[in-house]
Amino acid sequence: MKKKNLYLLVSVLAVIGSLVVVDLIVGKVGEIALKKMPDFAFTQVSKDNFRLNRVETDIVIIGSSRCTRHYVSSMLRDSINTFVSGDYSIFNCGVDGRTVNTNSCAAESIMDRYTPKLLIFDVSDAEFAAGPRMEEMESSALNYNDNKFVREYINDFGFKERVKIFSNMFRFNRRFAHIAQSFINETENTGYEPIYGGMTAEPETEPRAKTTTHKVDDYSRKVFTRVLETAKEKGVYIIVATSPRFRPTDNNPFLADLCHQYDIPYIEIYDLDIFNTHPEYFKDKSHLNDEGAHIYTDLFFQALKPYLEPLMQ
Repeated sequence: MKKKNLYLLVSVLAVIGSLVVVDLIVGKVGEIALKKMPDFAFTQVSKDNFRLNRVETDIVIIGSSRCTRHYVSSMLRDSINTFVSGDYSIFNCGVDGRTVNTNSCAAESIMDRYTPKLLIFDVSDAEFAAGPRMEEMESSALNYNDNKFVREYINDFGFKERVKIFSNMFRFNRRFAHIAQSFINETENTGYEPIYGGMTAEPETEPRAKTTTHKVDDYSRKVFTRVLETAKEKGVYIIVATSPRFRPTDNNPFLADLCHQYDIPYIEIYDLDIFNTHPEYFKDKSHLNDEGAHIYTDLFFQALKPYLEPLMQ
């Protein structure tokens, strides 16, 4: 009986030891891959990694998939440089499926590494309703050991997430295919990712009733407010923007009030007839297609011009 128990104990320890070794190997291989990953690739993992650890452009645009699809980086760069007689670089750091919490983490990481000349943060009131969600942080979580902001944000999610993230296999296993793809699909770009094809919609026959009932989650408010405060402290010129949706039934009083409180420019191009009467400018109700993005980028630049004095040479 004692021999059986001893054999069982040894077997259990051997399995645990093997899992620990495998977990360490997975973590080491994954972290090496992150460090070697190309700067520009058509994967969300590589873009998340780039904006957290490497982006150093003069102008940074940050936000969700709407940011990625709505800001034609090269067009905005050329317009700004022509207007201010400058030579500023730009990168669109929008990442699909990331909202205000994850984007705030990236913004804090960026401002900790260097001081951009201009940080444009695309966000809407609706993003403040969800609260912290670990699934948004899965790509960022790959940097848990090396990025103090990723670590802080995930630790804020609670003890359960801190325990799970301790496992390298949990962090990396579902992402190795995306990491590998980043090495295959390397490209030179400025972060803008166009989509094509238009949608159709019936003409509006009645006025839309506007609602302003978005819940504002305390955690989302806290981290975004910290971004605004950090920008002020570090001398980063920050502008908050809300880009178009198709015929929205809400508006953005929370963002408008918060930006006013911190004396930060807020550009809201969320509900305009030029977009609401042209569904062909949208791929879906939340995302402009390439044609719509070019129209929006020009409108955004026109609204941005009064705030560009800090970039004047």
